[in-house]
Amino acid sequence: MKQIILIVGASGVGKDTLLRSIQNKVEVNFVKRYITRKPDSNEENYYIDTEAFQRLQKDGFFISTWEAHTNKYGIAKNQIIEGLNIISISRGAIKDFEEKFENVITIEITIPKDVLYKRLKNRARENEEEIQKRLARVYEKIEATNIIQFDNSNSIELSCANFITLLKRIKNETVF
Repeated sequence: MKQIILIVGASGVGKDTLLRSIQNKVEVNFVKRYITRKPDSNEENYYIDTEAFQRLQKDGFFISTWEAHTNKYGIAKNQIIEGLNIISISRGAIKDFEEKFENVITIEITIPKDVLYKRLKNRARENEEEIQKRLARVYEKIEATNIIQFDNSNSIELSCANFITLLKRIKNETVF
């Protein structure tokens, strides 16, 4: 059975840190994204140019695609395997997965807005106006059939331990 866990949350809430923390601790398939922006040192994705992305999209290679801040993202059909699949996606792509798979849980990673502001400033990827635009979307309601909110405002160690516990619980549930 293919089980899908979608990880969503604003840029800077710690999605990648949490996902790195579960490697070798929970047996899952980490689904890599195809991305047209330059890679961050802490991400493991497939980086391609816009032209190649558009060719793949036209050929039906992706289950889901989305655009964020002028960059294109996609999840390849062949990346989803039997068992537990974890995918970091945009909230706008949730329905693509819910329409194509029976067993989908969305985990929204959250932190307080003031903490997020500090993290975004420290990353120095965006200017103040872009940061404010990101912050404006933080508390928009996420449309998902089966959603769990995960508070990532504890210490890295405690948040990672809690995240591992949550994923193990989900993985061991017989009814998804």
